[in-house]
Amino acid sequence: MRPPVQLTYRERIAVCSVLLLVSVLIIAEWGVFPVIRHRESLGQAILTKALELEEILELQKTHAALKQNAEGIRSRLALRDKGFTLFSYLDRSAGNTGVKEHIAYMKPSGSDLQGSAFKVFQVEMKLHSISLHQLSAFLYGLETADSLVRVKKASIARTSQSAEGVDAVLWVETIAS
Repeated sequence: MRPPVQLTYRERIAVCSVLLLVSVLIIAEWGVFPVIRHRESLGQAILTKALELEEILELQKTHAALKQNAEGIRSRLALRDKGFTLFSYLDRSAGNTGVKEHIAYMKPSGSDLQGSAFKVFQVEMKLHSISLHQLSAFLYGLETADSLVRVKKASIARTSQSAEGVDAVLWVETIAS
């Protein structure tokens, strides 16, 4: 057997220093750095969850506003006459504003509102050779009435028969439950 190697004082200090450095690196790599990475990932997770919470709160506010709006619409729909139809409402409004004799045609249609208990009813209405004053009075009467009727689209063209008259095609819609 060989006797153990005798190291000088300097060599022992160098070996101990290297062993100490290696042990510090091992402890840092397997003990300290994983803890630091874990804390960083927890911080990132907290930030992500905070952003998600803000988004949830915004969606909750939006949902509450939409729910309140739907309840308002339901209450306004309850105030309408029992036999309310858009077709008859437009016919009655045209008679009240003096444009009934200018109606060329009225085409009703309806569809379900996706994801809702409401239905959309629409009437395409053509007014022939009507004055701008009569048209504006008719539109004003439709838009200001509290019957949830709105003009979705309008196409207005000057008529060739009269300098003051226009032809108008209106797409009027309402909702019902």
